[in-house]
Amino acid sequence: MYNPSRFAITDLKLVHQLIAENPLALLIGPDAEQKSFVTHVPLTVIPDDEGWLLEGHMARANPHWAWLSQQSEALAVFNGPSAYVSPRHYDDLKQVPTWNYLAVHAYGSLGLIDDPLGKDRLLKRLIAQHEPAYAQQWMELPEDFQQKLLGAIVGFRLRVTRCEAKFKLSQNRSAAERTRIQQAFAGGAAQEQAMAAWMRRLGL
Repeated sequence: MYNPSRFAITDLKLVHQLIAENPLALLIGPDAEQKSFVTHVPLTVIPDDEGWLLEGHMARANPHWAWLSQQSEALAVFNGPSAYVSPRHYDDLKQVPTWNYLAVHAYGSLGLIDDPLGKDRLLKRLIAQHEPAYAQQWMELPEDFQQKLLGAIVGFRLRVTRCEAKFKLSQNRSAAERTRIQQAFAGGAAQEQAMAAWMRRLGL
């Protein structure tokens, strides 16, 4: 993606935080005819000794997992909060509106997890992240029902080999202008408040 240096983020802690807060990714790769195909799927960051991975699963009925497993590279796109920026916050009135946003592009090779035990562990990690209280209910489901559900999904891991992160938060504006923008965001809708929080987090 087009990513001027003033907006580029290399701190993996910030990248992983954005993903944790916005886990629904666009998983992008070619279909059987080499045309673009997109699956919307929540992904979880898994650190390991060689770097980091993104873990998830999709319906077995979705052919995308089979196509992606044959590719040398797939792309997962995460979109964070975004918001309109009015030129009324700028010192110079000869300005135009813009849009601020946070995004992460993670590239890597995809490997499948299709054994029942591996998929069960994957689901338990997902449950632990999003609804720990559900873990007991999952374990108490009838064994044959659990196996039926596990059979209906395919797990996968994307080993991240390249990552691009763009946090466009008015870094190209003056400190006074950024202060006005952050204050406007802080009093706005949920997306704008989230943008204000990220500006504070980055010391903007």
